[in-house]
Amino acid sequence: MNTCFLVGAAPQAARIAPQPGDFVIAADGGCGHLLQWGLTPDFIVGDMDSLTVALPHGVPCLTLPAEKDETDLERAFFEGYSRGMRRFVLTGATSGGRMDHSVANLQLLVKAAGLGAFAVLRDEAYCATALVDQGELRLHGSGTVSVFAYGKEAAGVTIQGMKYNITGETLKGDAPRGVSNELLGGEGLITMESGTLLIFWDAAGVEVIEAMVNI
Repeated sequence: MNTCFLVGAAPQAARIAPQPGDFVIAADGGCGHLLQWGLTPDFIVGDMDSLTVALPHGVPCLTLPAEKDETDLERAFFEGYSRGMRRFVLTGATSGGRMDHSVANLQLLVKAAGLGAFAVLRDEAYCATALVDQGELRLHGSGTVSVFAYGKEAAGVTIQGMKYNITGETLKGDAPRGVSNELLGGEGLITMESGTLLIFWDAAGVEVIEAMVNI
């Protein structure tokens, strides 16, 4: 499956390596990251308030108003989604002095999962994704994995292949029980029956080997 890369302006952006058939969207100042990496976006979208470089010649650009209901990255996601993309990688999307934007982009992972897309947020240190009803995620490697209920609760949560395993339990949105689990060099599985999960893992030691979302 081809990947749609969404590149934001936050400084912790992780360098991407798009392959033939992938689609790269710069969200506003994310264009600067891409040009620094020697890459040219396929599309640029944003209100251009964080853009610090000249727009590359010949790249389609959608300029948004400064006052709007959606973030630049949210609009970038829908530009990719409308083109049939269902696998997304977001980078340049955490902190940068704006914790509120980081939370907004975690919400965007939830939105993507609810629409039957698989989206991963990456920065230099960690990755994150969201699972909704009956979603499934398989990971491989060694490192920290944290699993949180998003919203009131997530029911029927099963975690296998890690230091701390559970079967069919309910995680609460106000109790961070799932923080700092460990994947110990093998394969880990996370499944759920209902609700929403946010899952975080070490970017350096853990990778996704399979994800199932409801389409």
